[in-house]
Amino acid sequence: MLFSTLQFFIATLLAVICARVVSDSGGDIPLIAMMAPVLWFIPLRGFASAVFVGSVIIYGLTLPYQPTALSVSVWILFPLLMVSFSRRSHIIVAAVAALIVITLQAGIMVTQNAGKLTGEAIFTAVQTLAVVLIWWSTSHWKPRPQHRWWALLLLLPLWFTQMAYAVLFALAVIGIVSAVERLSILKTFNWGKLLCWTLPTVAFSALVISPHIEVPNPIFVVWLCLLGTAWATDYILQSAEYNEEI
Repeated sequence: MLFSTLQFFIATLLAVICARVVSDSGGDIPLIAMMAPVLWFIPLRGFASAVFVGSVIIYGLTLPYQPTALSVSVWILFPLLMVSFSRRSHIIVAAVAALIVITLQAGIMVTQNAGKLTGEAIFTAVQTLAVVLIWWSTSHWKPRPQHRWWALLLLLPLWFTQMAYAVLFALAVIGIVSAVERLSILKTFNWGKLLCWTLPTVAFSALVISPHIEVPNPIFVVWLCLLGTAWATDYILQSAEYNEEI
């Protein structure tokens, strides 16, 4: 249990590092730094793997054109999707959650079109769809028992060109994935669910509390609403399940 807890906190710290690297680089993360971790752990066969790779590439290409806070905040969809499509949920819950997400993201897009928030509305929609597809693909494959360590060789050109921040980002992602894989197979505690809640929340919170990073109010409000929606949905579903057992 102690080692598992340590892995959990390490994964949380690495999520903070990823968020700060994206912020400090202005979203200028080389595509190879995003693909190296993907090639390290992803199964190469299957439709879900293809969707995952495509979604990661699309998300990575939009990073330089969006506010960092917005690019990081969209990952809060992970716990919301996890709850909305859990075994306790049903189609009405998923539909209501989808309507809330569309409404809130549409508000961000309208604010961007009005010139009150930097970034492009089309990229906001693309990032939202990319994260949804990433969640879907990760929920439709089984973790690989082995990894392709040769993928780390792709980071050497980044190191030689003095892009150490990109190497740090890639290694942090690999560390997060490794911790998630190890903790998810444990039966003593539902670490996977806890990580799904914690990592996106902590990553965005690290940007909020940083004195050198300005998080626009619309982004913070939308993120808070999405997090609140996920919490409320999870609470309602748990309560309904408890009442049915009684």
